[in-house]
Amino acid sequence: MNILTVDTATETMRLGLAVGDENDPMNLFCERMLLSSGMHSEHLVPEIIAVCTQMGLKPEELNLLVCTSGPGSFTGLRIGMSALKGIALAGDIPLVSIPTMDALKEAVGFFPGAIVPVIDARKARYYSAIFADGKRICPDLDCEGAEVAELLEGYGSALVTGADAVAFAPSITPYSGRLIVDPIRYRSLTQSLVTLGLKRFREKGPDDIGCGPEYVRRSDAEIALQEKIKKQREESHGA
Repeated sequence: MNILTVDTATETMRLGLAVGDENDPMNLFCERMLLSSGMHSEHLVPEIIAVCTQMGLKPEELNLLVCTSGPGSFTGLRIGMSALKGIALAGDIPLVSIPTMDALKEAVGFFPGAIVPVIDARKARYYSAIFADGKRICPDLDCEGAEVAELLEGYGSALVTGADAVAFAPSITPYSGRLIVDPIRYRSLTQSLVTLGLKRFREKGPDDIGCGPEYVRRSDAEIALQEKIKKQREESHGA
């Protein structure tokens, strides 16, 4: 089974290609990590071709496509999912998407306490979630550190992971437990996405091709529109 994984939720693009069977889906694999500073549209397809070439495969020989679905960069998520949808449609290859926070958590699933994946969401806020005992204990968050600290109370230890863990950790200081910051800024997500992608595909089948990324935050355009509508309503009521 040939499984291609793609993560474009942040400025760092992560690709992996695993070749194996049902018992050992990662018998052979290669991966690439590229800090493309948001230029995913220029690099993604050439990198997909490169990893396939490295493994001696053609894109049409892929058996499963897996990508992150968000939260994360609006543009990055759209680029990643759109590229894989094109490959899926052209080659009749199943595609499944995995929540970004689930993939980040899976990469450090060995940690025995609470796990807090985090991505910079700009505007002094972060995308995050909390996992404990192998389960998600809250939905994806668009938050500040104090909100996470409150949710963590009762857990003796917590690991903050993800590229922006170091920047986010100081804001969780109200948390009274033992706080650990993951020292590896950019962890590989290939095994996480292969594991979670296969599980999802076996249980639920492929995604509906019409599905899109999951956004926790509204886009700037949506926010501006809502503000405009609100202002118009206030003016009409005041008239």
